[in-house]
Amino acid sequence: MAAGEFELINHYLKPAPDEILPDSVLLGIGDDAALIQPSVEQHLAVATDTLVADVHFPATAPADLIAERSLRVNLSDMAAMGAEPQWFTLSLTLPSEWDSECRRDWVATFSRGLKACAKQFGCVLIGGDTTQGPLSVGIHMLGQVPPAEALRRDGAEPGDFVLVTGCLGDAAAALAVLDDDSTDSRRDYLRDRYYRPSPRVAEGQLLRKIASSAQDISDGLLADLNHICQASDVAAELDLDQLPMSAALAEAGESDAVRLATSGGDDYELVFTVAAENMPALAMLQAEGKLEATVIGRILSGAGVHCQWQGDVYQSSITGYQHF
Repeated sequence: MAAGEFELINHYLKPAPDEILPDSVLLGIGDDAALIQPSVEQHLAVATDTLVADVHFPATAPADLIAERSLRVNLSDMAAMGAEPQWFTLSLTLPSEWDSECRRDWVATFSRGLKACAKQFGCVLIGGDTTQGPLSVGIHMLGQVPPAEALRRDGAEPGDFVLVTGCLGDAAAALAVLDDDSTDSRRDYLRDRYYRPSPRVAEGQLLRKIASSAQDISDGLLADLNHICQASDVAAELDLDQLPMSAALAEAGESDAVRLATSGGDDYELVFTVAAENMPALAMLQAEGKLEATVIGRILSGAGVHCQWQGDVYQSSITGYQHF
């Protein structure tokens, strides 16, 4: 029997009969539209990302890892706003040249990765669409955030500290080893960082009353910090000697490691700013093990992102990844 649209949705993407949906989902997969009941005391945060084969992931990658990467990228947008992810829809485009068995097997594997990731981060699939064409995954994510507490790009002020979560550059370094089938601890680590980035959802919520601005790092540290500077009408000065980098990235060599950490993209960490008076509260979160963040610079009057490395001015393009 051909694997048609409704068979794929009902068999692989629809919740299992024994799966209990949250009370906020009044009507999920199976009708023309989903019905949800957001909290009247919260603001809705909405984000959309489309990932295209051989642009945002290798077309030959395992389907469960494609699913994880696709959902985690969208979860990172929620983290950047300090929002709690709740619901999402899925638009899945499958190649027309795939036969029914190939389509069925791919969607089955994809759904396992998608459901595992959704369960981990407490969000639920409520609807979507499937069609034929170049392989792509589109996710529309909705979350909630208390009024006046959403993290934004336009709140940075001169004197604020610039910080980043986690380590930078690993996902960009992974591009060189994605097609390597050998078993190697460094390769496995970098590959995991590419396919399964860690959206800082919990950290974003902790930063709501501490950070003055925030942005997730998708297109590269310098490019994404520049978005904050433009929105806030300020400049940033960075000390690249302070960049947090993993031992796996360091193996690329100093110069390449700095280049990947500043401009490589796909980190899905947070870059954020904190006023001096809020740094003790941030330090308390770090001491309690709730947040891992590194100070890498300060916000100044002016425009642009200015960097120093090993005592000299560091010249680098801040354009980052370009979608067009």
